[in-house]
Amino acid sequence: MPKYEFVAVDFDGTLCADAFPEVGEPKALVISYVKRLAEEGSKIILYTSRENGTRPLLDEAVEFCKAQEIPLYAVNENPGNPHAAKNGLKHSDGRKVFADLYIDDKAVNPLAIELFSAAEIIAPELQWVSAVIGPNLRQIAETLTPHLWRAAAYMRAIMRDAR
Repeated sequence: MPKYEFVAVDFDGTLCADAFPEVGEPKALVISYVKRLAEEGSKIILYTSRENGTRPLLDEAVEFCKAQEIPLYAVNENPGNPHAAKNGLKHSDGRKVFADLYIDDKAVNPLAIELFSAAEIIAPELQWVSAVIGPNLRQIAETLTPHLWRAAAYMRAIMRDAR
């Protein structure tokens, strides 16, 4: 059983750089992560505000996902929503697609808000660190990313073995 049965993934700014209404450049690390979730058994739902109107913006997003080999379970709905029927609804009822994980460039995790609120106490130090790291952030991220992926895989293995 996958860790997340349903994963809702935003499009603009998440799977690709935000260039709306154009399709931006692919975000390779995000795409790799989403594909890995799918390989682990998660059902991937494209969850986007793009629609087909005078221009087929939604179709362009779906085609992008196909070109990136992202296996889509659904688009802007969850046919497997286990809660809808319990409440006398169809899976397509409601404004929010049900998922176990939402990946979106505009999202903020409430835990991050709580942590950053606590960080206000050390704001001067954080500003200094930001000033030092900021100009080099891309290089730092590119250097650390492979190591962080390995560490995450190691931690998942430990957690899986602990169950």
